[in-house]
Amino acid sequence: MTRAAIALIALVAVAGLARADDADRAFRDAAARATAGDPGAVDAFEALGAARPVTAWTDDAWSEAARLAERAGQLDRARRDLEQVIALGTDPQLVRRARGALARLAANTGAGAWDAVAAEHERLVAQLAAGDPEPVLEQLEALVRANPRYPRANLVRLAIASGWERDDNRGRALAWYEEAAALEPGRHAWLEWLRALVRAGQLARAEHEIARLEHAPETDRASLAEVRRALDRAVLRAWIRRGLWGVLAVLAVLAAFVLRRDAGSWRSAARRLARPPLEVLFLVPIAAVLVAVAHTGNPLVAAAVRTIAIAGVLVAWISGAMLDAVAAPRARRVLLQAGLAVIAVVAATYLAVDHDRMIELVLETWHEGPATR
Repeated sequence: MTRAAIALIALVAVAGLARADDADRAFRDAAARATAGDPGAVDAFEALGAARPVTAWTDDAWSEAARLAERAGQLDRARRDLEQVIALGTDPQLVRRARGALARLAANTGAGAWDAVAAEHERLVAQLAAGDPEPVLEQLEALVRANPRYPRANLVRLAIASGWERDDNRGRALAWYEEAAALEPGRHAWLEWLRALVRAGQLARAEHEIARLEHAPETDRASLAEVRRALDRAVLRAWIRRGLWGVLAVLAVLAAFVLRRDAGSWRSAARRLARPPLEVLFLVPIAAVLVAVAHTGNPLVAAAVRTIAIAGVLVAWISGAMLDAVAAPRARRVLLQAGLAVIAVVAATYLAVDHDRMIELVLETWHEGPATR
């Protein structure tokens, strides 16, 4: 009898291990299908969760099925899967996360009343990163206009505003930022609007709104202080830009005056400018290659490189024409003119990099190093 009992226990243990191995294999297979983008992966996870007897993978399978269903916009299905996690889960942390996800879905979709709108919202936002964003943004605008009481309507407004800003349509972006801010005074949407005003260069209005919020009780003080620092940096850079434009204007007038004096007349000065100096003939092909290479990457970087290249060619052209107008230029004249040319190129470089706030990317790269894959 004892031997029979031991044999039965061993048989049950072996069967349990076999079932565990089967469940482990089924979970890995479903995970591989999910990684490959197979829409049937959610069915595989649900089948594993529904299989009996319950294994250590049952609650994990329902949890993965809920995640994939939500990503696919099948929100009612995701809710049912999360309820299975809560009912069958043995891991307290997994159950707690499932309760949180279920509460989030209820808040976002009105316990199912907004499932279709939420699914369309997620589908359109996912499309923003691919292709022309304009038609997608217009569909999101129509979605918000048709469903103003949708619980996440303000998040959609912010997504629309951000999309238009990335598409370089600042007027339309600011209108959406402001509409979202009006519904959340002193909160996240309002702060995003202030940041957008700073990025758009509307510094006086940003200053006015920040001053108005500084004493409002509902304001996030830390975030407002961060926006204030961003505004202060933008004001400083605006003054730097004005100063550099002034430097370039003075250098241009000085170059015109010196060239006119050395050439003898405005007509002679114009003739010298019409002939490209030797250094320009050498520089133009190099600049063209740099611009062409830059255009294969980030559009903001390409625009800055193009501006810097054009500025460098113009400075070299004018400087070369000025030296050609003097029969035997002295070393001091050459050194002084070279120094002023460097100042002009540096000023033009800063203005090019500061345009479209690309300077933020440059500073981040300087502090953090280049991105690596």
